[in-house]
Amino acid sequence: MLEKTNEGKAEASRHQKVRHDGVNETENFRHDGVNETENVRHDGVNETENVRHDGVNETENVRHDGVNETDNVRHDGVNETENVRRDWTENVRHDWVNETENVRHDGVNETENVRHDGVNETENVRHDGVNETENVRHDGVNETENVRHDWVNETENVRHDGVNETENVRHDGVNETDKVRHDGINETENVRHDGVNETENVRHDGVNETDKVRHDGVNETDNVRHDGINETENVHTTGSTRRRTFATTRSTRRRTFATTGQRDGEHGANETAIVENRLHDGANETASLENVRHDRVNETAIIELLSLP
Repeated sequence: MLEKTNEGKAEASRHQKVRHDGVNETENFRHDGVNETENVRHDGVNETENVRHDGVNETENVRHDGVNETDNVRHDGVNETENVRRDWTENVRHDWVNETENVRHDGVNETENVRHDGVNETENVRHDGVNETENVRHDGVNETENVRHDWVNETENVRHDGVNETENVRHDGVNETDKVRHDGINETENVRHDGVNETENVRHDGVNETDKVRHDGVNETDNVRHDGINETENVHTTGSTRRRTFATTRSTRRRTFATTGQRDGEHGANETAIVENRLHDGANETASLENVRHDRVNETAIIELLSLP
């Protein structure tokens, strides 16, 4: 008799916290005739909070069965509550495919921070071809600032699609970095070009340009040089504009200023840095030639020509 009693106690110990019989059970009750561990339940019958079922191994906070469940319980396309996964509400995951926290997919419209389309997505990465909110990417439809689209992988602050975009928004289908715009040609920080009117400190014409160096035949602002077209302060153009040139001879050591009405390209005389407010015409000029222009004749920063007899 004592032996039977001990066997009964051992059997009870083995089955402690493990229940099964195919009948509905309460919280922390398991059943189905299969070994189960703590917090792991299955049987295909409705269960309560923190109770799982369906005959498949499950871990903590992982549930499935096709039946309505409570908070932190997931299932299969049936309406659920907050933090419950389904298919059309915020913070809801579903589609019969494994999903991680903050990763959603199903091809149905979702709200901010909700992902969908059946493809793995990371935090703040969405796609589905439907209009989405800020920081949501989609499909070639007009979007707002910080919104990306075109069905192509994009990084933060990188946009492209060939549609007009706002400040700090890039487009053309090519990878671009922050504050870098282009038109199919490589450009560096703060260097832009494309043949379209741009603002101060914006460059264009399809040719590499450095900071504060512009050219294109379009009016520009103060300290902006170009090509014989009207210019701003300290920039003088063509014709009878007075200029000072150096006349040098082999027989004398002298420097003479000759002021003439010669036009660009007519005199061919070297000029010094004193040739402030001079002309220029699109020919190469160096940084040290600040406010020094030329008229199709190469010039240096400081030229003091002394010819020996």
